[in-house]
Amino acid sequence: MIILSVHNSADIYGSSRCLLRMMEPFVKDGHDVHVVVPCTGPLVGLLEEKGIKVHIHKNLAIVERTQFASFAGKVSLLWRYPVSTLWLIMLILRLKVDLVHTNTGVLPSPALAAKLTGRRHIWHIREFLSEFQSVWKIYQYYMCLFSTTVITISRTVQDQFAVGLQDRCIIVYDGLGEDAMTVNDDDVTRFRSSIGDTYLLIGVVGRIKWLRKGQEVLIKAAGLLRDKFPIARYVIVGSVAPGNQDHLTRLRELIHSLQLDDRVIFTGDVEDPKPLYAAFDVTVVPSVQPEPFGCVVMESMAAGTPVIGSRSGGIAEQIIDEKTGLLFAPGDEVDLARALERVMSDERLRLDMGCKSRQHFIETFRMEETYLRIDQIFRGESIQVTSSHWKALTRME
Repeated sequence: MIILSVHNSADIYGSSRCLLRMMEPFVKDGHDVHVVVPCTGPLVGLLEEKGIKVHIHKNLAIVERTQFASFAGKVSLLWRYPVSTLWLIMLILRLKVDLVHTNTGVLPSPALAAKLTGRRHIWHIREFLSEFQSVWKIYQYYMCLFSTTVITISRTVQDQFAVGLQDRCIIVYDGLGEDAMTVNDDDVTRFRSSIGDTYLLIGVVGRIKWLRKGQEVLIKAAGLLRDKFPIARYVIVGSVAPGNQDHLTRLRELIHSLQLDDRVIFTGDVEDPKPLYAAFDVTVVPSVQPEPFGCVVMESMAAGTPVIGSRSGGIAEQIIDEKTGLLFAPGDEVDLARALERVMSDERLRLDMGCKSRQHFIETFRMEETYLRIDQIFRGESIQVTSSHWKALTRME
């Protein structure tokens, strides 16, 4: 099968990594995989290393927030839409593509190009688009009309569709390969030793973003626990996006005001965070705004580390509350401090949740399961759902 997937970026973000993980097994199974991106970037080299052919189209139509803020942006999108559709039609015909896959909801052209060339089209929705209220009311019907199947990465993402359209969607959780559970013990020991072997390590991994990713909620909770747990150290892994340096400044000011300067460690971006997950006693995912999925949760579970996450979006779909981790009210530092106190004061509970976290990952979030379901969708076959996957899908009901 010749597969053409279209993606909106050449940078390494969550959806880019998911695309890479998803397409690699298709190549290994002998399929001819092509990916279109709007520019050069680090993703291009990683794709090519896996045997995936990359095509760059600089005029790819991408729905972005900034475009709706100006008349010129809207005009640019309207111009790029037919141009990129025509370009994709020519590429589909030249490559004799069997299936078109759109890896994100912000790319309107591939669906139309697939329709006009008589190809099956799979739309992979990884984000919330309902924030564009006026456009979303129409766009969701466009998605379903021009797609053979719409894949959503969580029930939360599916729920943004109108009730009458949700039966056109299939939930497929993102997955990780077996290597997610393989960690170099020396790297883990080295990291813990750099901070102090006797400390309890509470980690948060992700882009630093005030009022969205929730690092400030964790710091406020740490302030509440400051006197009770002097051996706790809070590790913040990640950096701010370009232009958002003030988010880091505000976070540091909050840390200083709560007298936590000696308790918080910033690592910056880490290329391979697996040893850090394994070194953490607890991972916290404190997102204030709902995450479409939140890969940090399953990455931590693969390392056998329990997760305390906000009770919202895809985060809550991955954590079995009171078993593999704990859930707390989004943005509520008191509730988070309460959950942290439970696991920080009970080593047996942490170890038990860690073991159950890894088992839950093995049963539900391995790439083999994800690939099986995606492959069935790509082939147009009926989807076979394992019992563990079904339990995960129905837990939120």
